[in-house]
Amino acid sequence: MRRLLRFFLYLIGYPLFNIILKIQVTGRENLPPKGEPLIVICNHFSWFEAPLLVGYLPYKIIFLAAEEVTTHPAARLLAYAFAAIPLRRGQVDRRALRQTLAVLAQGGVVGIFPEGGIDPNLRPLTEAGQNIAGIRGQTYRADAQLIPARPGAAYLATRSGARILPVAITGGEQVIPNLRQWRRTAVTLIIGPPFGPLSLDNTRRGPARRQKIDDLGHEMMRHIAALLPPEQRGFYGNSF
Repeated sequence: MRRLLRFFLYLIGYPLFNIILKIQVTGRENLPPKGEPLIVICNHFSWFEAPLLVGYLPYKIIFLAAEEVTTHPAARLLAYAFAAIPLRRGQVDRRALRQTLAVLAQGGVVGIFPEGGIDPNLRPLTEAGQNIAGIRGQTYRADAQLIPARPGAAYLATRSGARILPVAITGGEQVIPNLRQWRRTAVTLIIGPPFGPLSLDNTRRGPARRQKIDDLGHEMMRHIAALLPPEQRGFYGNSF
């Protein structure tokens, strides 16, 4: 059933994407071969990054998705079709971590957005573990500026030992406003060179360990920022 649904979504969804979007992909030479564990990281300016990554990277990507996302009917359908791993916000979700590590141990590809959400104004709520389903402001980040990484992506990277593929997507935040004006949107997907694996000194404990994880999260985001134009690097604009 899941495979049939996924085929149907490809059949219908991506021709539709090519009607409403003008899509350009660069950096395909940086794609690692299939069969090795890989973590794909990307900026999260809109709802459109995940389907674009699924459609235009040559991998079966399994995303970590916030649990409340699946309360939206369309998102729930996509999460089921592509076997997304639901993640409880505001806590260490060991069940999600085990599932994700199992995917990587089998040579799979996991997708994660290190920023942890689209709307930075909702971060205090998500950090507290509050369900933000139904709150406006989650569909796109109008200013298209990078915000600081949450620690989850870096923690996963250090636990898995997988290589990391940075991708930047520009234009996604303009899709919904342009659709309201019956305009197509130019979207560019930029694939950067893979890096890692990242490691964590196991002798670190407490605040020192958390600080190192935060530092690695910022390092991951700098790889994404390097692919974006300077005016969209936001928090990471002074890193270059």
